Amino acid sequence: MNPVFEQLIPTLDADGRWEGPTGQIVVEVKKTNSVRDVRGAFLALAYLIMGEPSGTSAVCVIVETRLSSARLQNELARFRQVIHPDIAGRIHFLVEQRQAQNSATAFGGSLDDAPDAFYDWLTDLVASERLNGHVPPLPARQTVIAALARLRLRNDPPVTVKYLQQACQVSYPTVAAVLKELAGIGWLEDSPARGVRLRPLTTGEWMDLARDHARQRGVYLFTDPTGHGSPEQMAKRLAQLQRVHKLPQSVRIGGVMGAARHFPALDITAPPRLDLSVNGDAAQVAALLDAGLSPKTRPEQRVALAMHVTRDPWVITDRRPQPQEPWASELECLSDLVEMGFMTEASEMAQHMALAVKPSGPAA
Repeated sequence: MNPVFEQLIPTLDADGRWEGPTGQIVVEVKKTNSVRDVRGAFLALAYLIMGEPSGTSAVCVIVETRLSSARLQNELARFRQVIHPDIAGRIHFLVEQRQAQNSATAFGGSLDDAPDAFYDWLTDLVASERLNGHVPPLPARQTVIAALARLRLRNDPPVTVKYLQQACQVSYPTVAAVLKELAGIGWLEDSPARGVRLRPLTTGEWMDLARDHARQRGVYLFTDPTGHGSPEQMAKRLAQLQRVHKLPQSVRIGGVMGAARHFPALDITAPPRLDLSVNGDAAQVAALLDAGLSPKTRPEQRVALAMHVTRDPWVITDRRPQPQEPWASELECLSDLVEMGFMTEASEMAQHMALAVKPSGPAA
C-alpha cells in the first residue's frame, strides 16, 4: 500500500468483537450525524479486517443520529464500489431504532443474517458505550493479568498471545511485556502445550495479586443521605435496569455479595455496602441506580455504593455471547474485601481459590 495513503486511513480499535458460528463480527459504535464520520468508520473497518479470515465481517453501528437508513445505504453502496471486492461485501452498517413506547432498542441496516444472540450482545455493547466517560481505565497490563487469573481459576487450557490481544483489546508488546514479567517471577506454567497460562498460585500469591489489582483500579464512593437504601435493594434495581437495557450486563456485583457467591463459607453476616465493577462513567451508573446518592466527601460518611472502574475479566474471557451471571469475578471480589479491610475473610477466600485450581489441566 502507498505509505502516503496509509497515513490517511483513520486508526480504529474496534469497540467489540462478537464470536459467531461462522466467524467474528467486528463492531464500531458511532454517535454521529456526520456522513464523513460514517465514511471514515467504513474505511477503518475495511482496513482492520483486511488481513483477517474471510468469515470475519465488520459493522458500523450508528446511534442517536438524524441520518436515515436510506442515506446510510447509499453511502455503503458508494463505498463498496471503490473498495476491493473481497472486502466490500463484508462491510455493513446498522442504525439504532429506539422504540419510544417500550424503551426497547432495535437495529436496522445492511446486516441481515446475524442471529438473535448477536443483537442481544450488541444492545448491551451500545448501552455500555453510552456509559463510557472520561474515567481512568484499568491499565492494560492489569487487564491482561486479570484475564489470565480468571482463565486459571476456570482451569481453562493455555491460550495464545493472539487470544489475549483480542480478548483484552491490547497490543502485542503489552501482552509480551506482561508474560515476560510473570515468567520472571515464576508465575507462568511450564507446559508443552501451545500457549500460556498461570501456574496454580498459593494463598499468599492470590492475596498479593488482589492487593495490586485493588491499587490499580479507580474507585468512586457514594453515600445515601436518606439512609433508607440497602445493598440488596440497589442490587434489585440494577437487575431491573439491565433487563430493560438501561445498564449493560458488564456492570457486575462484587464486594461481600459477590464474594459470598464464589465462596459460600464467607464469614460476613451482611454486606455493609454494594460494590460494583463497571467499565464506564461511575457517576452516571450511580445516578441511574438511585438519584439520591451523592459522592462521599467526608471521612465520617457511610459508604452505600462503591464503584470500581475496571474491565472485569469475567466479561473479557467469557466466550458466551451474553454472560447471564451478575457477579464480578473472583479477583474483583477478593480485591473488594481487601479494600474494605476484611483481611481475615479475604485470606480465607484466597485459600479457597488456591485449592480450587487444579495442579494440571487439559492441553490446548
